[in-house]
Amino acid sequence: MGKKPLYRVVREKLTHSLSHGEWRPGEMLPSEAQLSKRYGVGISTIRAAVGELEKAKVLMRAQGKGTFVLHFDDRESTHRFLNIIKQDGTVEPTDRKLLSLQRMTAPPDVAEALQLRRHAAKPDVFRLTTLVRLGGLPIYCSNVFVPTRIFPKLRKSLLPDGAQSLYSLYQRNFNVNVTRVIDSLATAPTPFEVAQLCGIPASHWTLMLNRIAMTYDDVPVEVRTNWINTSNHCYRIMQGDRS
Repeated sequence: MGKKPLYRVVREKLTHSLSHGEWRPGEMLPSEAQLSKRYGVGISTIRAAVGELEKAKVLMRAQGKGTFVLHFDDRESTHRFLNIIKQDGTVEPTDRKLLSLQRMTAPPDVAEALQLRRHAAKPDVFRLTTLVRLGGLPIYCSNVFVPTRIFPKLRKSLLPDGAQSLYSLYQRNFNVNVTRVIDSLATAPTPFEVAQLCGIPASHWTLMLNRIAMTYDDVPVEVRTNWINTSNHCYRIMQGDRS
C-alpha cells in the first residue's frame, strides 16, 4: 500500500486535536501560517487538510476572519441527518421530547456496533427513548444507545426537550461531534408503544431506521432505532452536487 498523502496525515492530526477538545465549537483555529509551522508542512498542505474537514461540515472558513469549528446547529440546519419530510417536500419545525433515560448493560448487537467490551462488568450504555414531533404532530419514536465512557455524566437536565437535536446537545455538553451516520431502512410491524405514542393503528407497519452515528476517525458514538409514521411523511436523501 502506498504512502499516505501528507495532507491526510495533517488532517488526522487536526482531527485528533479536535476530538480531544483543543478547539471547541465556535472557536477559531490557529492561522494557516501557525498550523504550517506546527506541523512542518507548507500552506497548500494545510489548506488541503482543512478543506477536507470543511467538506465534512466540521470546520468553516470565514473570509477575512479565519477557520472556525462549526456548531452542529450551523450545519445546513438540524435536518442534515434528519431527512424526514412531508411527502409534498415540506420541511417542518422539529420538537423532541425525552421519555426515559436508563443506564444498562448493552444488548449484544448494540455492544458490537459501539465496539464495547463483551460481558461488561458494569452498565456500559445509556438508553434514551424519545418522541419527535414534526409540525406539531408525533411522527417518530427512537430508542437511542450511547456509551457511558463517552457520556459519563449524562442526565436528563443535559437533554432538555425542544427543537435542538440530540447531536447538537452531544456537541455542546460532551464535545462529541457527529460527523457521519450509516442508516439502514426496512419496514416492520409497529410496536405497541409506538402505535400509542404516534397514533398509528396497531395493524399498520412503520418505516424502521437503524443507525450508527460516528465521530472523528469513525469512532461509533450512538446506535439508534427510529420507528417512523410514513402516512404523510417520507425519508428523503439527496445525492450529488448541485450544478
